[in-house]
Amino acid sequence: MNYERDGSLAEGGELFRTNCAMCHNFAGQGGALTRGKYAPTVMGVTSRHIYEAMITGPQSMPVFSDKTITPEEKLSIIKWAKAAEAEPQLGGAALGRVGPVTEGLLVWTLGIGLLVGVAVWLMKAR
Repeated sequence: MNYERDGSLAEGGELFRTNCAMCHNFAGQGGALTRGKYAPTVMGVTSRHIYEAMITGPQSMPVFSDKTITPEEKLSIIKWAKAAEAEPQLGGAALGRVGPVTEGLLVWTLGIGLLVGVAVWLMKAR
């Protein structure tokens, strides 16, 4: 079985967003769950381990039986994850690959914090 060759990329993306994104983030970067648990990233994980995780449901992950997600659909999910992993990260820090809004918000927040700090320092220097 060739995990990266078999499957449909478009179907895999749709299946990932439907079944996996609520825990693993829509970009596969992982995320926090309730009660101190977390869903790990699927980036940098071997295809075999992703397939096995879907079958066995480690830790908090549900078991996706062949009746829930067929083996062909599982291969499509893996194909999408590997394609997303191979995409270049253009620009600065990815910050979870959720887009430029988070990067802008981070810079804006740090900038405002820096300006407030300078203003307080100038008021004390008087």
